[in-house]
Amino acid sequence: MSAFISLAASVAAILNTSASFVATDVIRAGEQVSPTNITTEAGEAAPADHPVIGREVRRTVYAGQTVSMDNTQPARLVSRNQLVTIKYIRGGLEITMTGRAMGEAAANQDVSVLNLQSRQMVHGVVQKDGWVLAQ
Repeated sequence: MSAFISLAASVAAILNTSASFVATDVIRAGEQVSPTNITTEAGEAAPADHPVIGREVRRTVYAGQTVSMDNTQPARLVSRNQLVTIKYIRGGLEITMTGRAMGEAAANQDVSVLNLQSRQMVHGVVQKDGWVLAQ
C-alpha cells in the first residue's frame, strides 16, 4: 500500500509541471527556455531540472508573460534544409550518408530526408545527437 502511495505522489509531482513561470526577458520564438530567462511568479529562481527548461517557445514570450509546457515544444535538433547524417543500421552493417532534411524535428520524431547521392526520399527518426536513423 505504501508503494502505491509513493507512486501516486511521484505521478502527482510529475503532473504538477504546471508551476507558473514568467519570462524575465523577451524569449523569441524558437529560443530555448533557460533558468536565467524565467522565474517563478513569486520571483524565485526556476529549478534547473524542471521539464520546461531546454524547451523552445512556440511564439515570442514577453517579459512578465507566462511560460508553460503548453506554449513550448521540445527543442528542435533538425531544421528544414539542414544537412544531416543518415544512418541505416542492420546487425553488423552500418551505412552512413548525407541528406537534406525536408522538415523540422526534435529527438525521437520522424523526419523525411532527401538522400543527396541517390535523390531518394528516406524516412527516419531523429536521434538525440542530431543524426537520423533510417527506417
